[in-house]
Amino acid sequence: MIAIYSIENFDRPSVASDCVVFGIDVEESECKRSLKQRSLKILLVKRGEEPFINHYSLAGGFVRRGETVEETALRELGEEAGVAEPKIINFGVYSRADRDPRGWIISCAFLALTKTVSLCTADNSDAIEAHWLNFKYDDTDGEKIILTDDRQSIVINYKNHVPEENILAFDHAKIIYDAFMRLRDEVVNHDLIFDLMPPLFAVSDLQQPYEIITGRKTSPQNFRKKILSKIRETEFFDERSAHRTSRLYEKIQGE
Repeated sequence: MIAIYSIENFDRPSVASDCVVFGIDVEESECKRSLKQRSLKILLVKRGEEPFINHYSLAGGFVRRGETVEETALRELGEEAGVAEPKIINFGVYSRADRDPRGWIISCAFLALTKTVSLCTADNSDAIEAHWLNFKYDDTDGEKIILTDDRQSIVINYKNHVPEENILAFDHAKIIYDAFMRLRDEVVNHDLIFDLMPPLFAVSDLQQPYEIITGRKTSPQNFRKKILSKIRETEFFDERSAHRTSRLYEKIQGE
């Protein structure tokens, strides 16, 4: 006979969802013939309460009764940053006993992709504000992630893929590293780059973000050959492209 299970016989951790949100930002130039510059952005929120008050952290929060971890992730992105309907991928669970000073808290981490948007924070959120920061991964002399905006620069150094100090709240610097490595793998092997693009795009729109994320430089000709079987040309053109108008493409559905 199977013994009757009692939940009271077991310790119960709190469960949270944390989201590493990436987007591609396009810097428009007043000069029609200037090449549009693209940068990889990451979304962080500034905490409004302890622990780690005024520190940057990922958007996230505790799972409420009756929610799935996915529902929590989407709710928190809306409340803390005003991000709606992103593509999310569950990429890891973080359960180290000392990861949160408040107690035993397990985090389910999500990679989230969205077009960069105007951010807003709900009045009842535990975050003060949300920010897009420029994201750069540099492995020329050890591994580091550099986060910048017009006010600051945050440099996170890694040793054996682990941050050397807690610059961000909790273990979020480690989660960000893991999320970027998952993003890189998904872009190289599963064409996730298209989820960072608008419905219509020029081939050059894809190449710069692809190279930023993967660290792989290639010629425009070779890049076009690589992706040509995955896109379909449309009747539209980008009138603001550099030097000449560029044909706009769309992703072939089902690819």
